Amino acid sequence: MSRRRPSLPVRAVAVAGLLALVGCAAGLPPVDPGFPRFTPEQLRTDGYPDPHHPDIGPGWTPRVDGRGRAFGYRTICEGPRWLDRPDVARSAGRLALGPFSVEFDSVYDPCQIAPLLEHCEAALADVGALLGLAPGDSLPILDPDNLDEYKQLTGQGPWRMMRYRDGACTIQPVPVLIARTLLPHAAYELVARWLLDVNGCGALPLWLREGLAVYAADLGVHLNNYMAQYRPDGPVLLAPGEIDALLAAAPLPDPETDRQMHRRAHYSAFVMVWRLVEDQGGPTRLRAFLAAVRDGAAPDAACRAAYGLDLAALAARLDASRGPEPLGDAVQSRTPHLPGAARDGAAPEKRTSDE
Repeated sequence: MSRRRPSLPVRAVAVAGLLALVGCAAGLPPVDPGFPRFTPEQLRTDGYPDPHHPDIGPGWTPRVDGRGRAFGYRTICEGPRWLDRPDVARSAGRLALGPFSVEFDSVYDPCQIAPLLEHCEAALADVGALLGLAPGDSLPILDPDNLDEYKQLTGQGPWRMMRYRDGACTIQPVPVLIARTLLPHAAYELVARWLLDVNGCGALPLWLREGLAVYAADLGVHLNNYMAQYRPDGPVLLAPGEIDALLAAAPLPDPETDRQMHRRAHYSAFVMVWRLVEDQGGPTRLRAFLAAVRDGAAPDAACRAAYGLDLAALAARLDASRGPEPLGDAVQSRTPHLPGAARDGAAPEKRTSDE
């Protein structure tokens, strides 16, 4: 979905509207109560929130929206059983729900692919609320048959979960993402990228766009743990300019180097956005900034109105390479659905690398 660039008067109104959101002494948008959510000690003890691995026990039920309708995981299929939701379109090799459609080889059972749409539907509600952004008309998704086909179509290794470009996505095969315990994370990351794209946020720096996507996907646990093999060689966090250069470039020719640098760039972008949301006002200030950009304000002007700094100065303040890792060098060997889960008696669950 394309957006025409607003005229200068409209852009001025967008910034003026943001400046009107006073709530603190500096005249910036208000700080959310409860932010930062964790002290450094709590964060090191409990790790990042990771809500995408719930225990689906006998008493588990799907989420319900404001109109009392079940949505999200296990509402299109329950295991191999098709639930025949009336708002899901089904044909050979294609499923569609709302703005999302996925094409796949018709030899696959639709219930093998349906979890992708279920998680995208949940992500639209959750990420839309976090970022304050509305969806576009459609998001077509191609699901290749296997990893070899994914690599051929995208030129990417499996450490890159998708290729999103021009309002469409080629994603890793759904069964592979399920086996890697990454499917919900991938769906949320995809929806975040799409929402930013269709709401005119393409001029934002890559550290911010990609950082927002992986932050919205709650990928902090995985990204932190991926660094374990690289930490013995020295600091793993990168400066904003290095992040932008890596994320803008084609995959590096050496697969192992590409895997390392891509993951370090995503982890560093996540850390920057974690610090942005946690320490610079919470989601309210973030939504005010993104709304102004969506409505046509120049990104630097919107950033100054929301954070008191232009984007370059904000990046310098958040520079991941200038501080320690939020969790230190700890690996999270458990699945904390929310911080505090381990302290409160949840059984630990070992995490392993996926490649």
